[in-house]
Amino acid sequence: MTVKKIILLFAILSLKTLSAQDIFPSKTYINTCYNDQQCFSLNSAAFIFYNNDNHELSFSIDFSKFKTGNDTIDNWLDDLDDTKLTFKGQLNYDNLLVLTHHNSKAIKVSGLMTFNNVSHAHSIEVNIFEVSREGVLFQNNQQDYNDRINVNLGFAFMPKEFKIDKKAHHLKKKITVGIYRGYVNNYNSNAAKYFEN
Repeated sequence: MTVKKIILLFAILSLKTLSAQDIFPSKTYINTCYNDQQCFSLNSAAFIFYNNDNHELSFSIDFSKFKTGNDTIDNWLDDLDDTKLTFKGQLNYDNLLVLTHHNSKAIKVSGLMTFNNVSHAHSIEVNIFEVSREGVLFQNNQQDYNDRINVNLGFAFMPKEFKIDKKAHHLKKKITVGIYRGYVNNYNSNAAKYFEN
């Protein structure tokens, strides 16, 4: 292998690594009851974004990431995994760090939730907190601002609300979703792909 090829290979790998560092996933929990059994899953299935220009807080959840590969365990997820759940709402603050004061701040955010090609107005509770740069929770995403902010958020919905009850497994019970220690990514041109179904 020539030196030029090695340099080119290194440059391509470096660019891939840099682009992968731009956006971090968040741990997401989903829970429901199916066939009289409590069903739940945990995975890095959500991506949270904040647009500093228009103060929009948005996230997308890819339910296919919750699957384990075991048909028996994943059965209840079959009705959820063919589309992403997205949320976009306004957070009318110029500086999210002002909200935290090194503590946490709970805020109710109203916006539009879309799932299974159905959209509804929905409210979620968001708990915003600052992460110390010296702490173990800090993850440097090269944003010098949003990398110091984490969020916890949670919401619930009924399958009928998004017409999931009409699918093969006829889910009927409330579906609860929680995102813990969510990384707030800066909304940029790379974010759009996380909202495509």
